[in-house]
Amino acid sequence: MANLKEVRVRIASIKSTRQITSAMKMVSASKLRKGQNAIQNLRPYEEQLRQILDNINKGLKQEDKNVLCLPKPAKQVLVILVAGNKGLCGTFNTNLAKKTVIHLRELKEQNYEPRLWIIGRKAEEFFKKSTYIIDECFHDLIDTVTVDDAFAFARRAMEVIEKGVYQKVDIVYTQFINAATYKLFAEQILPMALDASPYSEPETVNKDDFEYIIEPSRKEILDELVPKVIQTYFYRILLDSFTSEQGARMTAMHKATDNATELLKNLTITYNKVRQASITNEIVEIVGGAEALNS
Repeated sequence: MANLKEVRVRIASIKSTRQITSAMKMVSASKLRKGQNAIQNLRPYEEQLRQILDNINKGLKQEDKNVLCLPKPAKQVLVILVAGNKGLCGTFNTNLAKKTVIHLRELKEQNYEPRLWIIGRKAEEFFKKSTYIIDECFHDLIDTVTVDDAFAFARRAMEVIEKGVYQKVDIVYTQFINAATYKLFAEQILPMALDASPYSEPETVNKDDFEYIIEPSRKEILDELVPKVIQTYFYRILLDSFTSEQGARMTAMHKATDNATELLKNLTITYNKVRQASITNEIVEIVGGAEALNS
């Protein structure tokens, strides 16, 4: 059985760890709330933009479509992975890496040449040990998600498609559901499919109910609207991933705090047992010594 000093040291260490995990849980909960509010405010705006875009696209000839909506001849495919910079969030980054590996294998089976843009240090550490080619890494996008950074990143992705560097751009990310749940997605984002909704649930609004007076031409409006929709889409994806990561970290830290509390209870019981045993031994020694003196 461990001595009193060893148990006291362990108890102090676990108390310190519990304070850290509890503080991290509260920080993640605060960030989660901010991210959740931002997503709830953004999703209706993005959905409305997409509905307008889909209606304007009706009846448009193939040659009049925006360059960001047309297929490209290149064999290379860009896969953007949106992960996190930090750990202590359960299996969040591991699940994203596994999902990406599966998607990359599927692309290779289709005779594509996949390349990676990675957002997040944890994903970079994982794929540096693999044979997949990493073209670029971005670490400043996910800790604090801003509109300017998201739009600038989206413009870079649109530029490589416009230049024909890649045939298409796929993205692997997490969609926030609630504090304890997120969904993994691997989907094409460029060239943009105008007849596909970016949401996992079908639209409840009948798009045929909308009528628009087009001024100027449909093509001019699409040339202006398509990049805006893509930029908004990238921003929403970054927000989803950021909020999912905070939810995963909050859940992990909550479990860690509970485990530390349970371990403290067991160690306190062990400490009391060791202390009682030590006191009993001392009493036995005193009584034994007294009897030896009296005999």
